[in-house]
Amino acid sequence: MKDNNELENLGKEHSELVDKYKECFSSPAGEIVLNDLIVAYGDRTSFSSDPYGTAFKEGQRSVLLRIRAMIKERKE
Repeated sequence: MKDNNELENLGKEHSELVDKYKECFSSPAGEIVLNDLIVAYGDRTSFSSDPYGTAFKEGQRSVLLRIRAMIKERKE
């Protein structure tokens, strides 16, 4: 079990990582890249008749979902 100091350090590291995601994707270039990723992977189905194709597409989509979650976190 992790002690409070370790948990605080993990929380701080996560907070810093969230800040870096926001810094990256809130820049003009980052917004263009994020919009491209949304068009390419966000608004499509992951299903394919080939299960490996489905897994591949879902992997692409999961990266976009992580980026979106990170930049939405603590948005206020």
